[in-house]
Amino acid sequence: MAILTIILLVSTAFALGDTMIRPKTPCEVARDAVPHGLVGAYIPTCDAAGQYTPEQCWGSTGYCWCVNSSGQKIPGTETPPGTARIICSTQNGAIRPKTPCEDARDAVPHGPIGAYIPTCDAAGQYTPKQCWGSTGYCWCVNSSGQKIPGTESPPGTARIICSTQSK
Repeated sequence: MAILTIILLVSTAFALGDTMIRPKTPCEVARDAVPHGLVGAYIPTCDAAGQYTPEQCWGSTGYCWCVNSSGQKIPGTETPPGTARIICSTQNGAIRPKTPCEDARDAVPHGPIGAYIPTCDAAGQYTPKQCWGSTGYCWCVNSSGQKIPGTESPPGTARIICSTQSK
């Protein structure tokens, strides 16, 4: 009988190995609390360690945002459907909130043909030359996106080089 007990204990320990059950993380608790089959519900995404992934998205709408390690939304990181997403995690762990140019660009409703959409550079700043794509009308702006008087360039006319105008 003692030998059977020892064999049972050893086989149980071997079967469990390193896969001891760990308690659920807050992200896993929140994810598992969403009722299955609830169409349109936001379901948190967790990484392999059970932590919140830096970018969270509402699957049914495409609306995304960045979160901190405890899953709290970081203000200014919301990206509506159809807009460029913010990179929520970088090599140094910093998150860059949207700039005023990116906010203005992302606020333009998608769909209206002919709408003016601000252009931003890779750092999120206004490009010196802004153009109304559907008309070809261009102008220069300062760093805050304000039109510089006298820099308008109607379609069919010589374009102004804005980098010299904005200084």
